[in-house]
Amino acid sequence: MPKKGRRRQDHLARRAQSEGYRARSVYKLEALQRTFDLIRPGLRVLDLGAAPGSWTQFAVERADAVVAVDLQKITVAGATCLQGDFTDESLATEIARHGPYDLVMSDAAPATTGNRVVDTGRSEALVESILACLPRWLAPGGALVCKLFQGGGEQQFLQQARREFRTGRLYRPEAVRKESFETYLVGMGYRGSGEGDDA
Repeated sequence: MPKKGRRRQDHLARRAQSEGYRARSVYKLEALQRTFDLIRPGLRVLDLGAAPGSWTQFAVERADAVVAVDLQKITVAGATCLQGDFTDESLATEIARHGPYDLVMSDAAPATTGNRVVDTGRSEALVESILACLPRWLAPGGALVCKLFQGGGEQQFLQQARREFRTGRLYRPEAVRKESFETYLVGMGYRGSGEGDDA
């Protein structure tokens, strides 16, 4: 089984390289795009935890404006790239100045320890930070996609998404490695501040 997973990983990595993308993770976003039609001409996209930049590349090809944020310095042609921790107030404010966004997306994962309980907790904290910033970043009617480690509070996050968006789902793209416990929280039709919560 591990060998099969490595072969699959190598296949997608080679495909990404041949198609000009920086990482195999682009095929997770491609699957999300096919399923939810997230990125279209005319939209503004915010990519959090963007390094190495394959999701940003994919978005630049389809959207009008893309802002990419990461702790590492990255450069992607056609995107506005910001370096730093998006939970810092100064950077959060700068991100807001480039918005509002029609899509907030994140393939970010915390530094992992190998302890699933610890890693899941860190992933949940990251998602909580993203959700807390949506009122200042995401336009009403907009969408959210963010990585979430399974095994903890994903059902609670799903219920929150269903309150804050017209629809909320957990979605696991085929490109996710079989041994991985990641999934994606997807919200469509952001209600914005003060709207109802009839999911």
